[in-house]
Amino acid sequence: MMSDRWISSMITVFVMTFGLITNIIVLMTARKLSSMRSSFGIITKNQAICNISMCILFLLFVSPLQFTMLKVPYQYSHYVGTLSMIIYEIAAQLNFFNSLNRFCAVYMIFAYDRIFSSFNTYFLRNFACVVAVSMCVTFYEILGCYLYFEPEYWIFSYPEDDHCNKLTWYCDFIFNIGLVGATLFFNLLAAYKAAKLHRIVSDTTGIRQSKDQRQRELNFIRQSFFQGLSMSVALIFYHITAPLIENKILLFLDASLWAFMLAFEGGIILLSNQEILLAVKKKRHGLFVSTTKLSSSYAFQS
Repeated sequence: MMSDRWISSMITVFVMTFGLITNIIVLMTARKLSSMRSSFGIITKNQAICNISMCILFLLFVSPLQFTMLKVPYQYSHYVGTLSMIIYEIAAQLNFFNSLNRFCAVYMIFAYDRIFSSFNTYFLRNFACVVAVSMCVTFYEILGCYLYFEPEYWIFSYPEDDHCNKLTWYCDFIFNIGLVGATLFFNLLAAYKAAKLHRIVSDTTGIRQSKDQRQRELNFIRQSFFQGLSMSVALIFYHITAPLIENKILLFLDASLWAFMLAFEGGIILLSNQEILLAVKKKRHGLFVSTTKLSSSYAFQS
């Protein structure tokens, strides 16, 4: 029978490998789609980069520690913990900016291009990076609430004292749940408005392009909503339910969900954004046809 340590390590490898592959597919596909050259696409591609970075971090650092009984790296693991939180905070803020992007796209149509110009979008991306680095370095390094890798349960954990409990509750959970709540709120408002506009569009051939644009807007909103929902679920599980669980495997899954959700976002984007999914399917079909033709040509020559 496999030990709990091996089970947890295999889960980490499977989830993060899946996340690495799907997020790379999202990034490469989004770079080739003309519709993803917009501000929404810029933010989505940077989200995919964050997700890929988290997957690589866990595959290179966390998984080897789960597989082995090494003790030396644990004293330095808080640097990896801080780096993982920086990646997570950047992703959370980018998710919020994407929801704000969709809100402005349907409620501020004439000002949208000015608000979310390429320059402003990259500024928001850089702003998210600066805020995340400043906040995480201050809270988890300077103020001493180190996010160590806990060898007994194979998860990242804060020190159990009043100082860190209060700091992480207000500066981590309250801040992020507020950010995720605002993300979902803007997404719901945008979804309501976009669905209302979508119903107004008639079926006449002359405005087919408008119908396609509305469908694209719904795809974007659906993607942003489910990304925000997954982050909210992960936050609640980590801060609320994890302290109530005693089983090691369940605790590992519960307390690691915040990182696993970034890995799952690649799949969430593919399932919720039909345009990206169709582009991936077309590419796979093209590769299959090319391979079939090459094989037939080779057999004919033989």
